[in-house]
Amino acid sequence: MWKSMKNVRIGWWMANVAWPTAFCFWFQIIVVLFVSRGILSQLQLYIFHFLWLLIVCIFFSAVMTPPVEVRQSYPDVDRDTWKGNYCEKCDYIKPLRFHHCRICKICVDRMDHHCPILQMCIHRGNHKFYLLFLIWPIFLAIFTICNGYEYLILVRSSFNGTRMLFEEHIMSIGVSNAVMVGFAASYLLKTQLPNALHNQTLIEEARGESDYDTGSWRQNIESIMGPLYISWLPISFKAL
Repeated sequence: MWKSMKNVRIGWWMANVAWPTAFCFWFQIIVVLFVSRGILSQLQLYIFHFLWLLIVCIFFSAVMTPPVEVRQSYPDVDRDTWKGNYCEKCDYIKPLRFHHCRICKICVDRMDHHCPILQMCIHRGNHKFYLLFLIWPIFLAIFTICNGYEYLILVRSSFNGTRMLFEEHIMSIGVSNAVMVGFAASYLLKTQLPNALHNQTLIEEARGESDYDTGSWRQNIESIMGPLYISWLPISFKAL
């Protein structure tokens, strides 16, 4: 019971405090410090605002989309007959592609994995938002690095005695953070993209299941992300 409550508290803290604080930190560094030094042009400022707002919307879309609950429509069943689809912990029949999450304590539709970053399951309803949350931060990281790489060079020069202002330290931290976020998101996307191209979850990949592959990478992507013209936007779409 205590462990379950602890997980809920951590999830609430991550979703409501940690990530919003990080978003505000990045905004302050790029908009306030970079602009005050004349690093960004008006067009670059518009690009940053677009990327930043898009990522914030994607984040909240992901964490505020709960998994669909299983309808308990078979109260009296023979467990031996439905052994392959019967959840002993939830005590009901699981539809296809449902899997029990030991952290959330429920059966989740089209469960991919329980994400420690978002502190919730990646499932049919928010898988698109999770993928977008990996893709767009890479673009923002590239944007930040291209406009602030000189502060990383300045940090290296500081080891030789070059003094840095406090603002320059903060900006170098922001650019370093962009490097780490870019690499981390790229690594996670590398593990997710092959599965998305085959309409496969991480759980199904581990089990060697590929029953839902349509044979067309485009149809597989659209089954998760929606039509290509809206696939890059945080617009809700019911994955197949």
